[in-house]
Amino acid sequence: MNNKNKVIVRIYGQEYTMVGQESREYMQKVANYVDDKMLHIARNSTKLSTAMIAVLTCLNIADEYFKLHEEFKNMEHEAKKPFEELEKTKEQLITTMADFEQREIHYQEIVTRLQEEMKGLSQNIECKNFKTEIENLKEVLEEKEREIEEMERKNDELQKKVLDSQIKYVQTRKELDAFIETFDDRK
Repeated sequence: MNNKNKVIVRIYGQEYTMVGQESREYMQKVANYVDDKMLHIARNSTKLSTAMIAVLTCLNIADEYFKLHEEFKNMEHEAKKPFEELEKTKEQLITTMADFEQREIHYQEIVTRLQEEMKGLSQNIECKNFKTEIENLKEVLEEKEREIEEMERKNDELQKKVLDSQIKYVQTRKELDAFIETFDDRK
């Protein structure tokens, strides 16, 4: 259902009837804006005809529009950057977690082998060879534990980056929403 509003406005001394779906207050606000622009141009250039004043007013308003539109597009682009950074960080986190899981599996295999070898150690005649191999496995195990600690540290750093990116995204989104609200208020 089309509810059209009708309002008579005065622009540069002429009355016009405006019809639209916007509120009467909004249409009056638009007309007042155009009237103010035309009066400003007329005050600065007294020798111009009404048609020329109208054209210059249109050019000025179009200039404002294009500048604001470009600024809006730039802000919209900037608002997307934290989200893109967040996606990259998530991908890094997924890769790191997959690597961590593989290393965890390998670590568990080493522990299992070590436990199996320790059981057989007491029954084996060649105890010295097993002891040497156990010591080697312990060194490997310690190295793997250090690697796991390093992976956990990297994982913590990536989680901090994700959180920082989310905070940047929320802040940028708030700024964009505030700009849009300001832009809408200017209309």
